[in-house]
Amino acid sequence: MREAGDVTVLPPCDNRFHYVPPWRVAALETLAEKVLPPVADIAARYSSTVRMNDLITTDESAALMDACAYVRLRGAGDGCTLAFGGLPSELTAYARRDRMTVRAALECVGWFDANQRHLTGVEITPGRPGGASAVDGALYGPELARRYDPARRVTERFNEVLREFAKELLGTRRVLELGTGTGRVGRNIAPFACSYVGIEASAAMISAGRRDGLDVRHGDMMAMPFETGSFDAVVEHESIDFCTEPLLAATEIERLLALGGQFYRIELETAPAPGISRLQEDITARLAKLSGGVFPYWTKGQRQRLHTWLTGRGFAHRSIRLARWNERRTLRNWLQGLVNASYPSFSGVGEQTAASVCLELADAASMGDLETKWPGEVGVVVHQYEAVEWCCPSHRPRSTL
Repeated sequence: MREAGDVTVLPPCDNRFHYVPPWRVAALETLAEKVLPPVADIAARYSSTVRMNDLITTDESAALMDACAYVRLRGAGDGCTLAFGGLPSELTAYARRDRMTVRAALECVGWFDANQRHLTGVEITPGRPGGASAVDGALYGPELARRYDPARRVTERFNEVLREFAKELLGTRRVLELGTGTGRVGRNIAPFACSYVGIEASAAMISAGRRDGLDVRHGDMMAMPFETGSFDAVVEHESIDFCTEPLLAATEIERLLALGGQFYRIELETAPAPGISRLQEDITARLAKLSGGVFPYWTKGQRQRLHTWLTGRGFAHRSIRLARWNERRTLRNWLQGLVNASYPSFSGVGEQTAASVCLELADAASMGDLETKWPGEVGVVVHQYEAVEWCCPSHRPRSTL
């Protein structure tokens, strides 16, 4: 392994980065009595629907936007500092319309609930009593789990690289993995850790991970059910990209890490022939249009936002290139999740439609059929963020449990 780049210079103590204080009693009462009920009603009404592109009413749309605005502005008024400013840009766009889609409404409910929990430290999730079983959201049901593994087949070389990473950096440590999915990372790193726990929001994904004997718990990475400082290492691979608000997940990562602990983001880098990269962009644009997907993860710049926030909080960063090698793959394999629409944002697109789009655009680009083989490079890079000693007592994250 070799490092790339310099270690980030740590910033001086700055109270702008202190954790938020508890809300005042009056604000909590207003939240519980006036703001939460309409949001809970909307969540209950639409959480089981599959008609994601239907429109909710004008009044419901206004109630959701008002609830989010209350959480954001009330927090600022009480001297709280949010992890980020304002609503996600995708939701802000809907604030300019009379009505939003069910898909946008459920994302709005998720944003509201995650933020109010982050700001208040109070568990008042609508309709989810303690100990409730995992319930899949609209984008993460059994169908996605079924499509997921075939779309993300990796070579044994990738597995070997992960095992070497675990042996060198995770041995004798308490490890938490975010978004275990079907367990393709967990099955490689868990045997080398002192202890391993995975957290996953999808019931179908949890079942797949447990088939490999992994300890996978149901939970939301924006509000995790673990004690403060209970892990020495947190690992994620292409899961935080799909989080409703990654910076809220980052506050949880910071809370859960023991001092001197590390957060590892594992990135699988692929560099196929130049024509394939352009083809991937064209297919993505077509499928996004067909699916009516409102929140494709690649538009958010999530990884850069996460990096900026973590280094601003005082995490020391280094980039470690684990390996890089040449591969000759079929076009189907280079396109991976696009062929069967196994990205959550494409949940409204059937496998046959996705494959037809890929074949059509590949033919138009003179790339051959999906079984044509093309050369390329594959690499694995780890971004390590180390939780250093806090510069003052106020910076130690408070427990919200």
